[in-house]
Amino acid sequence: MLVDLPKRFSNTRPALKSLIRRVLKGSEGRGPRSRNSGRRDARGPVVKNPAKSQTRLTPERRAALVFDYEAGMPVKAISANYGVHRSTIPALVRRAGAEVRVAGLDAEERARASALYGSGMTLVQVARHMGIGDEAVRQAVLDEGGQLRARGRRPRKNTH
Repeated sequence: MLVDLPKRFSNTRPALKSLIRRVLKGSEGRGPRSRNSGRRDARGPVVKNPAKSQTRLTPERRAALVFDYEAGMPVKAISANYGVHRSTIPALVRRAGAEVRVAGLDAEERARASALYGSGMTLVQVARHMGIGDEAVRQAVLDEGGQLRARGRRPRKNTH
């Protein structure tokens, strides 16, 4: 008597075939993996990471990065030039013993933003005018002791 099996039982799938082959072959025959990938690019050795490849900067490149940072180059530009994430830059600067810049507006810029807002411009208008974010303007107005106006439409003045 012959039994007819459905196709799913008679033909093993590729993943199952691979698993069976590995079990039958055994786990031996493979040596320890090398930690050094031997891969390099223009910036230095490349470290293999499943999530993302990382580039290690040479001591000379790190020193140049810190020099550019101390010279006032924006973090975004440094990030693009050296191929590192912007959050890595302050860590490298601190590690080099240099002072990390404080984000935000200086006293003169805060006073100017507050004055523009006090003259009747909105936070967004002041931000566009100064080329900064509206949250920076909001913080500047509060730091200078100003009052924020209510959101929404401003009441119209009667001209009758």
